[in-house]
Amino acid sequence: MKQYKIILLDVDGTLLDFDKAEERGIGFLLRTYGVPETEENKEAYHKLNQSYWRRMERGELTRDQVLCLRFEEFFGSFGFSVDGKETDRLYRQSLEQSAFCIEGAHEILKALKGRYRLAVVTNGVAATQYKRLADSGLDSYMDWIFISEEAGSQKPQREFFEYCFERMGRRDVENMLIVGDSLTSDIKGGNTAGIDTCWFNPHEQPNTVGVHVDYEIRSLKELEQLLKETEPA
Repeated sequence: MKQYKIILLDVDGTLLDFDKAEERGIGFLLRTYGVPETEENKEAYHKLNQSYWRRMERGELTRDQVLCLRFEEFFGSFGFSVDGKETDRLYRQSLEQSAFCIEGAHEILKALKGRYRLAVVTNGVAATQYKRLADSGLDSYMDWIFISEEAGSQKPQREFFEYCFERMGRRDVENMLIVGDSLTSDIKGGNTAGIDTCWFNPHEQPNTVGVHVDYEIRSLKELEQLLKETEPA
C-alpha cells in the first residue's frame, strides 16, 4: 500500500469553480462588444476555449497564442475584429474577481494540512492564479504553488513536473499523488511524470482519453477517506 507524503492539487475545476468564473468573464465580454449574452454563445466560447487549451497541451500553440487567438476567432465569428491581447486583459479583470470555491475545498485542505505537504500545480497566468488563490484563502494551505507561466511549460509536459521537483528539492514520485479534474492535463501529466493519479470526476464523465487513472472520486470529501485507506495501520 502506498503512503503518500505530497499531494499535488490542480486549481481550476478541482479547488476553484472555473466554469462559474468563465461564465462571468465571457458574459462581461459579450456585453462589452455588444454580442447577445445567450447561453448558446457562452457555450460556444467554452468549447472553443477548451479546444485552444488542448492544442497548447499538445504543444501546438504557446500560452500567449491561446490567450489572444481564442478571442480573435470567437468574436470574429460575429463579425467583430478585436485585439486579442486587449480582450484578454478585459477578460482577466473579471476572472481575477471570480474566486469561487468548489464545494468542500476548504474542508479537505484543512483536513490534509499538516499531514501532507500540499502543492498547487496549475496551468494559467501567474498574476491571475495568485490573486484567485489569495482571495479564496486557498493559498494559506499550500507549501508550494507552481504555475505554468512561471515554469515555462505546462501540464501534462514532463518539463513542468521537472520544474516542480527542482523547487521542492525532491523527486520521490512514489510518495506523490496528483489530484485533478482534467484527464488530458492532470492525469496524463501524472502518467508522464510517474506520479499516481486521482481523477476528480464529479459529473461521472467516461474516460475516453485512454490515460491510466489510479483513483477516482466524485467529491473532494472522498479524497480524505481515500488517503486514510493508504496510510499504514
